Amino acid sequence: MPSTGLTGSLKTMSLPDLLQWVGFGRKTGTLSLKSGPLHKKIYFQEGAIIGSSSNDAREYLGQFMLSEGIISEQQLKDAFDLQAQTKVMLGRILVKKGLVSENKVGDILRLKAEETIYSLFLWADADFEFLESELPPGDQVLISIRVDDVLMEGLRRYDTSKKIRQSLPHNGVVLKRTAKALAPEIASKTFPKRIYDLIDDKRTLADIILEAHASEYIVCQVLFVMVQKRYVEVAKGTAPAAARPPADTPQALMDAAKELIKSGDSEGALVILEKARRTAGKNPEMNALIQVAEDHFIDKAYRHYLPPKKIPILKKPLESLVNQDLSPEEGFLVSRVNGSWDLRSIISISPLREVDALRAFKKLRERGIIDLVEAQARSA
Repeated sequence: MPSTGLTGSLKTMSLPDLLQWVGFGRKTGTLSLKSGPLHKKIYFQEGAIIGSSSNDAREYLGQFMLSEGIISEQQLKDAFDLQAQTKVMLGRILVKKGLVSENKVGDILRLKAEETIYSLFLWADADFEFLESELPPGDQVLISIRVDDVLMEGLRRYDTSKKIRQSLPHNGVVLKRTAKALAPEIASKTFPKRIYDLIDDKRTLADIILEAHASEYIVCQVLFVMVQKRYVEVAKGTAPAAARPPADTPQALMDAAKELIKSGDSEGALVILEKARRTAGKNPEMNALIQVAEDHFIDKAYRHYLPPKKIPILKKPLESLVNQDLSPEEGFLVSRVNGSWDLRSIISISPLREVDALRAFKKLRERGIIDLVEAQARSA
């Protein structure tokens, strides 16, 4: 069993210092980092980075394929259906279906691994542990990156993210196009053009990030350039995120959450625990309790009010939902309700965590925006 070589927090040992410790020491093993529900790993071989993994849905292979415009959501959904039957890896299914070449899959997997690593530079805090001699799974696509190169790019992104937030202060801002025509060198590039096309004076930054199936940093970087070049501007009257009310003590909130879990109200417990997390700081017991509440909620949702094989249908025309005050997550999911895809399929192609998608679907159903029908009844 791998031994733990070092444990701690990014508040006491920064990520650059941690990476240098591994790189200069030419260590082999796995650096595991956890922040709330997110868990990411970086794999090392004699001090060089050879891979990474993440449980962030936005960093799954399918999401990268969508963000690059390589496949459509329908093609990803079909590939997931086939994967459920065959248990074959997604990349191999996409190659076999002729949607992408093996070389391209390798390129995207390398990009995916690198983006997971760079995203860690934007984490304010996380617990970490280094597991000596633990190597990645056998099916991991290996890369080779020097720690020095990662440090340069990671610190560049950290500095850029601070500049971005001066122009795009929060994800609730609404963006609109200016009268200035998009330059040909930008309009000719698939991803920036797709981001530009999503700007409609209605979508928030959070909406655009979800629609793009890409990381927050990548989308914001593109939009930041467009704002700087005056192709895009922040719509006037965009309100800042609402101030959060003061919380009770974390322990009192945790105790209340435990009682709600016991009574079967796991969603109520999650609401309380999200409030507690904002003031608790480092609290392993709270993180474990959140995981329990999430697991209970997912199980109950699928068994009782959100059966995965049922088909969501809109109870109101899509155009009538503009004034329904939908969250970005709810808006994304509603836009994928087509009367054909079942609940599980929509969740599988979304960049949302499973628990977050289910909570959004539950709210949509409670508000009378969607209903769920059996597959054979969808045309009735």
